[in-house]
Amino acid sequence: MPAIWPTFITQVGNYLNDPKEGKTHEETAEKIASSYHTAVSTAQVILYPNLVMVRPPYLPIKNAILKTFDNIRQSEKKARPEQFTDWAKAVVDYWKKSQFSPAPFHPQSMIESTGTAGVPIPISHIVSNGGDVDKLKKDLHKAFDHEPQKIKYGIPFATKLSTAFISHLQSVKGTHYLTVIPGTPATPGPPIVNKPFKWTGVV
Repeated sequence: MPAIWPTFITQVGNYLNDPKEGKTHEETAEKIASSYHTAVSTAQVILYPNLVMVRPPYLPIKNAILKTFDNIRQSEKKARPEQFTDWAKAVVDYWKKSQFSPAPFHPQSMIESTGTAGVPIPISHIVSNGGDVDKLKKDLHKAFDHEPQKIKYGIPFATKLSTAFISHLQSVKGTHYLTVIPGTPATPGPPIVNKPFKWTGVV
């Protein structure tokens, strides 16, 4: 199943709307980063439902968010696009270090690489590009670039963040490797090693 953004919006939005005092920048960074990590635990490749199998810790994202908050505070609370560079890089690096399950295989990869039907044997499925840093940086800035609100703004703000993250995932790229035993049914002989099959986009 795709990433669970409604849960992210609810968790982050309700946290921000909570009238309880004492929310520190570190606590808010923790909430956003951990909720992101949870939301994308079910993310999958757009082309075929290969799920995330290996994910790095979210601590670098939390630290980058905290740095962004500190930079904004030091600049008289006026957010600027360049202040979101480290945050965007941390998210991109998170996906560079992630790995998707090699199964199920992509039928298109077998046909395009071998030109024949056969029995696929998945090998590996890696992320070759963690996404577009510049676009994510600008989209994160958009989420923060708004006038002070007189009403509770947690849910709309969390929705803007999720929009930035959803758009970023569409720029993540990977490569799917598998071998194919040719023939239907399979015939004796050495397996055909596929050319790498490249894909773009995660949901």
